[in-house]
Amino acid sequence: MPVATAKTKAKLEWEKIISQLTAQASTSLGKELCRNLEPSANMAQVVTGQTETAEAVGLLCRGANVPLAGISNIKPLVFRCRRGGILSIDELYAIKLTIEGGHSVRTFLLTEGQTSFFVDLGSNIPLFPALQSELTRCILGPEELADEASLTLQRLRRDIIRLENKIREHLDAMVHSSTIQKYLQEPLVTIRNDRYVLPVKQEYRQHIPGIVHDQSASGATLFVEPLTTFELGNQLRALRAEEQHEVERILADLSSKVAQESDGIEALLVQLARLDFIMAKGKLALAQKASAPKINHQGYLELQQARHPLLGSEAVPVTMWLGRTFRILVVTGPNTGGKTVLLKTIGLLVLMNQAGLHIPAQESSELPIFDHIFCDIGDEQSIEQNLSTFSAHMTNIVSILKHCTPNSLVLIDELGAGTDPSEGAALGMAVLEYLYKIGTSTVATTHYSELKVFAYTHPGVENASVEFDPITLRPTYRLIIGLPGRSNAFDIACRLGLPKSIVEQARLFMTHTDVQTDELIRSLEEKRQHLDQLIIDANAAKKEAETTRSKWEQRYQALTAKEETLIRRAKEDAITTVNYARREAESIIKELRSETSRLLEKDRTLAADKARSKLAELSQVVHDQFHQDVDVEENNFSRQENPTLTPTFHIGQTIYIPHLKAEGTIIDPPDSEGNVRVQVGILKMTFPWRQLRTTANSEVQSQNFGVGTLASTKAQTISPEIDLRGLTSDDAEYNLSKYLDDARLAGLHQIRIIHGKGTGTLRQTVHDFLKNHPEIASFSLAGYHEGGTGVTIAWLKK
Repeated sequence: MPVATAKTKAKLEWEKIISQLTAQASTSLGKELCRNLEPSANMAQVVTGQTETAEAVGLLCRGANVPLAGISNIKPLVFRCRRGGILSIDELYAIKLTIEGGHSVRTFLLTEGQTSFFVDLGSNIPLFPALQSELTRCILGPEELADEASLTLQRLRRDIIRLENKIREHLDAMVHSSTIQKYLQEPLVTIRNDRYVLPVKQEYRQHIPGIVHDQSASGATLFVEPLTTFELGNQLRALRAEEQHEVERILADLSSKVAQESDGIEALLVQLARLDFIMAKGKLALAQKASAPKINHQGYLELQQARHPLLGSEAVPVTMWLGRTFRILVVTGPNTGGKTVLLKTIGLLVLMNQAGLHIPAQESSELPIFDHIFCDIGDEQSIEQNLSTFSAHMTNIVSILKHCTPNSLVLIDELGAGTDPSEGAALGMAVLEYLYKIGTSTVATTHYSELKVFAYTHPGVENASVEFDPITLRPTYRLIIGLPGRSNAFDIACRLGLPKSIVEQARLFMTHTDVQTDELIRSLEEKRQHLDQLIIDANAAKKEAETTRSKWEQRYQALTAKEETLIRRAKEDAITTVNYARREAESIIKELRSETSRLLEKDRTLAADKARSKLAELSQVVHDQFHQDVDVEENNFSRQENPTLTPTFHIGQTIYIPHLKAEGTIIDPPDSEGNVRVQVGILKMTFPWRQLRTTANSEVQSQNFGVGTLASTKAQTISPEIDLRGLTSDDAEYNLSKYLDDARLAGLHQIRIIHGKGTGTLRQTVHDFLKNHPEIASFSLAGYHEGGTGVTIAWLKK
């Protein structure tokens, strides 16, 4: 037994889904598979189908589409070739296009498929390089065989063209002849029965001897083939017969080659049909904004924001579930409220899922695999079969109860309708009880209050209702699970124009219990609507709070980034100051060289000691400036101070530099960018005007900075040896040059240079450097016990 009978599929309008799917296919092969699609109860098949659709959706979302142009159903043609038939040119051309299409599809899947699914699919598409090449060489179009199809055909067609030109030349000469032209109806050469003829006037027939092949409708014109070209025409006909014979031979040969590849071509058609079918499923999913549901083995059915696939934009999303705490859902509510659409939506989406199609619902939706789907929807009364509405419903229900299983899905519309309400309600409860006992998943709609009570009191059965707006007196088509619905017959009757007096009289006929029940349901519904509104307001407030939090987080991140930028700039400024100080220090060293040469030994030592002390102090100042600049930038960032106007500075003015803790004299006024050039001791430096203070605000006394102080400082820190091991030649020269300057300042006479033995490259670099240095008197390798060839001893000039 199939998953769904023909009657069930007709009730759920399954064929319309199939029509939509078929319209998405590109080839007749794919359309045929679409038309034959059936839901399956096999879990593996369903999962495979859903995977195929998901892969197709992914490919389409990447902007790619499989090139299926030119592919047609050539199965009958291949079958004829296998049986020895000969195909025409246009039929061979169709085979050629399909084989070329298969080759293009394979190339596309292997290069653009990206996923293993499409790559594997492309690898399974067979190729026919020899046959494709032969067809391409011989078949130029649907009615054109190439001259190069064979040497014989090429020769025959060349002879035919030559002979046709010869006949035309002869007839053109007759047409342009003044003697013949007067006998012609028109001065032209035409063709009748594949023979070249002239249009001769009837009265001049005897003046142009030849064969009459045709005449005009009036008989005034005869189409005559002159005797002078008659023999040439016979030769032309013979050549054309030979050409036709050669064409038939070529077609037979090509058809034979197609027959040899018939098995492979049929396999190609199977792969192309499947691929087109898969892509059609993906296109339908995108058109319906559908997604793949989760599939479970526990019998849980949960649809989130599900839409009827045939209603398009008019469909109202519905959320429902079944199978966890209850397996039977009893839906009540007014007519035209959407109960029947709900049943069709559930049934149709289940069929689509088990056919491997995505469903128009959220991805969080979950569906089981049902072995059978039964439905009793609509009025099937029949005069011919002597069936009333009730009888027709009972006939369907009897069949459903006979074949349903615990893994089936049953959909019943208007359960127990069409007969006495009390008896119909009793039958309905009995049917639901039976379905509950065997464990069948069931959704039933009804208007009977007894069934509402049954659902409320019976375990495993739940009430649901379709919402009705009491203000507009119109249904909203929303499903509410857990709350029974009111039929709203009185409200609908009023909206349709029934006099209020009649409606009020009808209310009086209701029993006290019915009135109380109706009012209770109304009260519960109003409370639920109020609760829904509170939930909506809470969600809106939560969303607004999240938006505000996101904005503040973005602002905090922006401020943090700005802070980091300011700190980085402060560090860069500090590094610039260090580099400038280094250059100025080198300038001091050069000056010291000339100064120390004039000092006595004792004075030189004293000057070196002072120089060492001053340079150490300068190094500490630069270090403090590095961190102070960072702090200043951070404080500026926090305070967001506004810039002030540039103060007035003049040449010769004494100013105080806080971050150097020293005084200086302005030697150049501020430039256009606010930078001031200042003399600090023997150093000439440039500062932004914001880093300078007038001496009136200074609390630090200026300090003497001279050559003696710098030399004294250097003498305290200098070492009598330098280790260059592990350095490159350039780095070694740079470090040695600085060391010699320091040694000169410190008043050293002999120094020890450690360069290591190794390959000797670094030793050679040191010796080459010492040879050309103006302060070196002499140098030599150290003794055996002093380091040997790994150490060089150098003596400085006095």
